[in-house]
Order: sequence, then C-alpha cells, then structure tokens
Amino acid sequence: MGLFLLVVAVPSVFLAATTLRVATAFTLGERGGLTELQRALSLDPANPEIHRRLGLVECYLSDPPDLSEGVKQLRQATELAPLRPLYWSDLGSACEASGDRVCADQAFAKVLSLNPMMPRSHWVVGNYYLRANQPDQAMAEFRQLLELNPEGDYAQRIFELGLRAVDDPEVIFEQVLAAQKGPERKLEFVNYLSLHDRADDAYRAWTRTVANATPFPLSLAQPYLDRLFTLRRYQDMLGAWRDLERLCVIKTPVEDHPANLVFNGGFEQAPLNTGFDWHSQEASFVFFDFSDPDAHQGERCLRLEFTVKRNDIFQPVYQVVPVAPRQEYILTAYTRSANITSDSGPRLRLFDPAHPENLDVSSETTVGTTPWHPVSLTFRTGEDMHFLLLSIWRPRGRSFPTEITGTFWVDDISLKPSGSAAQTKAPRG
Repeated sequence: MGLFLLVVAVPSVFLAATTLRVATAFTLGERGGLTELQRALSLDPANPEIHRRLGLVECYLSDPPDLSEGVKQLRQATELAPLRPLYWSDLGSACEASGDRVCADQAFAKVLSLNPMMPRSHWVVGNYYLRANQPDQAMAEFRQLLELNPEGDYAQRIFELGLRAVDDPEVIFEQVLAAQKGPERKLEFVNYLSLHDRADDAYRAWTRTVANATPFPLSLAQPYLDRLFTLRRYQDMLGAWRDLERLCVIKTPVEDHPANLVFNGGFEQAPLNTGFDWHSQEASFVFFDFSDPDAHQGERCLRLEFTVKRNDIFQPVYQVVPVAPRQEYILTAYTRSANITSDSGPRLRLFDPAHPENLDVSSETTVGTTPWHPVSLTFRTGEDMHFLLLSIWRPRGRSFPTEITGTFWVDDISLKPSGSAAQTKAPRG
C-alpha cells in the first residue's frame, strides 16, 4: 500500500512542480521587462511566446536595442511554432530593421503562405513592400486584399499609403482597382481624391470608372456630386451628371421639355438634392413640400410655408442650371400665394455663382393672396457665363409689414433661349 502511494505521489509532485514553473514563467512573461522575460525563459525555454516577447523587447525596447539577439529570439519562436503567422511577421519586421532583406523577404512570404485568405496578411506584406521600395508588389498585395475583403475598411488606408508612396492616382487605379468587378471601390477612390484636393485626378478616375460601368445606386455617386457642387466645379459635375443619365442612374422626368434647361421644373418627381436637381436647406421657420397636390399642371408642385414671422433673406430651394454664354433667355413659372403678409414676397432669382456682380436678376414678387399666375423675366448671359444658380428667393422687406408669413406655391419652372435664339442649343444637365 505504501509503495502504491509513493508511485502515485511522485508523478503528482512532478506535475505540480511543472505546473508551478510554467505558471511562474507565464507571470514573469506577462510583466514584459527584459529581466522578467529572461527569467521566464529559463523556467520555460520551450515556450514560443516568451521567445517572441523577449525578441520584441531586445529589438525595440532595450536601451540600446540588441537587434541580433532580438532576431535570434524571434527566429526561435518561429521554430517552436512554425504555423503562427504573427511570429513570422514579427521576425520579418526585425530582420527588416536589422537590414537583412533576405530574411525579411522570406519571413513575409511565409506570412502569406500560412494565411493567404486573410486580408490582414496582405495588408502587412503590402506595407512591407512599400517600405522596401517595391510599390508594384505592394499594389498587388493591396489588390488581393480588396478582392478578399470587398466590404472591409482597408480601402481608405490603402489610398492614403499608396498615394504617399507613388503620388500617382493612375497607378493606384490601374494596379489596385481596375480589376474590381463593381464600381464601389473605384467610386470610393474618386471621393477620396476629391476630398483631398485632387479634383482633376478625381474626375479622371470618375471617367474611367463609368466608361463601361453598369447601373449602380445614386448613393455611390452622390458624395462626389456634392463635393463638386461645394467646389463649384460645375463643368465636372455636368460631365458626371450626363454619365449618370447615360447609365440610367438618373432619370429625367418625362414631363421635362427637351428645350427646358431646368431639371424637374414641374416637381413631378422627388428632388434628388444633388447635382443638377433641386437642392434644399432645412430651416425652422420655413416649411417646404415638393409633393403638394394643388399643382398648376401635373400632380405635384412646390409649396413653401413661412411659419414664423421673420424678416430674413430666404433661399431654401435652388439648383444649378447650365447655360450658353452671350445668349438671351426667358425664365417663366407659375406661382400663387395665400396670406403673404410682407411687401417682399418669394420670387425666382438667377445669378452667376462665380461672379454675382455680372448677373443677378429676379422675377416679380408674389404677395397677399393670389391665384395661379405666370411670372417671368428675360436676361442675357455674359461673355464667359456657363452656369447660373436658380433659386426660390425672398429678400428682406424694407417697408411695413417687413416680416413675412403665409404660403407660396410654384410650378412649371422653365428656362429657355428666347426669341430667335430659341434654336440655339445650350448645354443640358
């Protein structure tokens, strides 16, 4: 019986001692200091994680760093755990820091071979190739990353690093994005370029993206259109708008007359609030409804209600209209009103957003209570005028009562060349 107990007890004591040693080594390894890690390694020399941590401390945290010893420890970690991509990545970085390109190349190649379907592997290796001044190899890794991870969040970082490395959007587009099946990442690149003050590059990328594209949701293009609107790059916006019409992403209302330069002038479809359609700005004291059924013609019109007495300038609804220079035009619309109190009521306004001093005209105002009636104005564009801003506008009142309340309706807004000039074709959005 005593011999049996001795036989059982000896392995138990050995197991307990081993467990205690491993636990102590783990605790020391968790502390992360050089001394603690060295002691942990003496207690558990076959632990790859301790070798890895000791290698990282030797390479990057010691004063002075000991790259040779660090690489040795990191290499030992890969030998003990050869299937851990993280260990090979750490070894590759340490070899790179020590100037051993052969070792670094081999280590990062191992990262990819162990986990070729993991997007992060391609991200790590692509970054290495950028640091190693091998941009073509880096772009190849980034291309594969986006193919593996089409919905992920790597794209913005790839654009930033890629442009920092090569400073050529054409390279990024051709080597990283061109093979992408859908337009999503390409349009994201267009938006990235436009937001980073590279408008010309953005438009070139846009042109390539839509050249052979199939229809896609307008929401993918709207950030770019909005940025062009903000930058007043209306010519680029017109080109993009025409591309979207060609792809049937944007549909021209069937009620729009071909000669009418105002898009959706009868409000028969909900405005897109982008591009060359109507834009609107919310205000607590003005309510507007683009689908009011009390239309002059068709099924819808725009209604504005001035709900709080104010004597402010209002311009809540507007759109950019393409025109031809040195051309006479006529702007027409139908309006009506109910209880507009101010002497300064709503009207239609046209001005040159680039140089308002060259053209700023408005139609007659609508005040009081009136039935549907036409309003119009005739004007001539200047020498270098290609785009005008058309808006529903109310200037401040200057005689009693100055404050405005009441309701205003407008419908059938049209801008066409006038008289004999009607045969002249102006650009259409």
